[in-house]
Amino acid sequence: MAEYLMRDDAPMSEGVWKAIDNMVATVVKKNLVGRRVLPMVGPLGWGVEVAPLIGFGTEDDIVIAQDIDYIKLQQLEAEFRIRLKHLAMADQTPYPMDLGAVATAAVDIAKQEDTLVLLGLSEDAPNEALGDWSAPNGPFTAVAQAIGNMRANSFDGPFALIVGHPLYAKLASLREYGQSEIERVERLVEVGIYQSSVMPDDQALLVSPQSWNMDIVVGQDIATAFVGNEGLDLGFVILETMALRLKRAGAAVVMS
Repeated sequence: MAEYLMRDDAPMSEGVWKAIDNMVATVVKKNLVGRRVLPMVGPLGWGVEVAPLIGFGTEDDIVIAQDIDYIKLQQLEAEFRIRLKHLAMADQTPYPMDLGAVATAAVDIAKQEDTLVLLGLSEDAPNEALGDWSAPNGPFTAVAQAIGNMRANSFDGPFALIVGHPLYAKLASLREYGQSEIERVERLVEVGIYQSSVMPDDQALLVSPQSWNMDIVVGQDIATAFVGNEGLDLGFVILETMALRLKRAGAAVVMS
């Protein structure tokens, strides 16, 4: 894969490449939420362009696999540049190279992936009441009710809850009779409670993230490619190819 990414063409040492790769890996691991919740298939390679999606139905009270559809993997990209002068400074002075541009692009690619996954799950998802998250017992009651409805529709969990930062702050601030509201809700969602900046402030996403319900297909995993010189700057792109497969409608619900 390295030859496709043209990394050998960049006028940089292996040490600089290692520093860039470590920064990208550290930042995306910290920021990605979808991959921490959903199963992942792959990486399968940059040349894989589609993924099969098998539908299921019932015939004579027997569940059976039906039509196979194919969904296209999306290519996500985030660009950054490094000045040759900064490489020279890092090589000739005691000051290490500042990788702020790399980190910013890595945050961008992570946000793009979570937007595709989390908002993709939210699209056309059934709706449940969010309830009042400013009062004790409000979040617990709403999540318990939503889980009960999902179980009634044959989604047995375990479940995960994904919220934006403001809603998480409300949840974390509630306490009654010495008991934390967030600890009570955590007992309902065994996979965990996750924060994501791509979630709307007034919504929560409740999912049953088992592989027969949903997964993420990765062709080219997140990697950094050299794209050439821009004058005395070096151009790079962080890229990946992926697709969300929602196999059973109703495995994700939006609480709003």
